[in-house]
Amino acid sequence: MVSTAAALLGYSARALGETGHSPPAYLLMSDPFRPQSHLLPPHGWMNDPCGPVFANGTYHLFYQWNPDAAVWGNMHWGHATSRDLVRWEHQVIALSPQPDGPDSSGVFTGDVVLDGQQAIAVYTGLKAGRAPDQVQCIATSDLTMTHWRQESHPVLPVGPPGLKIRGFRDPKIWREGDTWVMLVGSSIENQGGVILRYEGRDLRDWSYKGIFYGPSDLRGGDDALECPDFFRVGARHALMFSINWVVHVATGDYVNGKFHPLTLDALGYGNFYAARSMLDAQGRRTLFGWITEKPWQAGAAADRGWSGVMSFPRLLVAGPDGKVRSHLHPSVEALHGEILFSGSPKEPVTLPGPCVRIRVRFDASSAGELVFSRTDRFLHLDYNPQKTGAEVSCNEDTVPLSSSRSAELDIYVDASVIEIFTSDGSALNTRAYGDPGGPFTLKNSGCFQNADYEICLLKPVSGNRLTGIL
Repeated sequence: MVSTAAALLGYSARALGETGHSPPAYLLMSDPFRPQSHLLPPHGWMNDPCGPVFANGTYHLFYQWNPDAAVWGNMHWGHATSRDLVRWEHQVIALSPQPDGPDSSGVFTGDVVLDGQQAIAVYTGLKAGRAPDQVQCIATSDLTMTHWRQESHPVLPVGPPGLKIRGFRDPKIWREGDTWVMLVGSSIENQGGVILRYEGRDLRDWSYKGIFYGPSDLRGGDDALECPDFFRVGARHALMFSINWVVHVATGDYVNGKFHPLTLDALGYGNFYAARSMLDAQGRRTLFGWITEKPWQAGAAADRGWSGVMSFPRLLVAGPDGKVRSHLHPSVEALHGEILFSGSPKEPVTLPGPCVRIRVRFDASSAGELVFSRTDRFLHLDYNPQKTGAEVSCNEDTVPLSSSRSAELDIYVDASVIEIFTSDGSALNTRAYGDPGGPFTLKNSGCFQNADYEICLLKPVSGNRLTGIL
């Protein structure tokens, strides 16, 4: 994602590109709003996941990173590795802007594929003042992916001939037999967002094959459909893309290189954007997304020295209707700590603070409220079966949940980050910026009063909240 992040998130012109100094590690480690169980940058700004991939027993997750300040700008690729998808270690910066290269104004979102004993990254390079300012670039590494060689010439220097495009970014690549396929997010002037298809026998020479999807009537920024991803799910294929702060997924049939969409739905709700997927070690479709700050927190986040968090990994599966559902990846169970409460509380439950997992099973045929806080409503959750399509509301973000005699919410509170997974296969991300000091109290009313709860601590993924290279 390149052109619209700053404007849509409400950052000031003064802050954009401003070079700052990260706070000392001890301040980051002690920041009560900084998550302890999610992947986030050592400091600075994080946005889109880029090219998640599994190789030789190790998961690699790259991400958009500004190491100089907790504001959008000066984009690099950060790099973290894991053996289990939850405990991450920071590696050295993977890709940086080349002063005289096609990416001199920023290394933006892309993909990583494995070709024999090589890892190859194809990404969007930005060069201010060039027409077009967005081109597709390439870099290579061995399978450790710790030392990359960025090439000085783009592999896709212009968009397709004859089309007046706006935006040209976020390549996604896969192999079909002997042919590589690349999707690029774009839009056509006065028509709407599109996803373009290219093919090549190698990863350097590409031929334009046409519009893969669109034009779309969805609007946002320059209307480009950002961060495309394409994969099989169940008996169908799914095309995922992001626009206007919503991740969308179209499902349909894929025949002879043509995608025939049948449905279009949101995939994730609230503060969740620019999602990209991979296959895990068991071949399961696994998703990561960028958990944003609230726009009104931009200044405070910049002062704290960090902004943006990576979501927990999710599994994507086909529901009985063929649509894509998301569930928490089972690897996250490794972060479950001591059980603090189990049963149906008859009075408020006191808990040590805002790093817990709350699973609640309840009768969803009537309304209710949960409040988890110390002095304010740090987490305020309402369920109302009368609010069709927005039955669950938490901290002003909503997610659908069908009314029934048995429903479940799996709530992860990790300092200022909240992830909620529903028994319908939907997920909500939101943020909490209230009083983070403990102890906390969980209070309930309505349908949550006689519900069944299990509450446990969340374990940290490192001893220093991932504030540096380990």
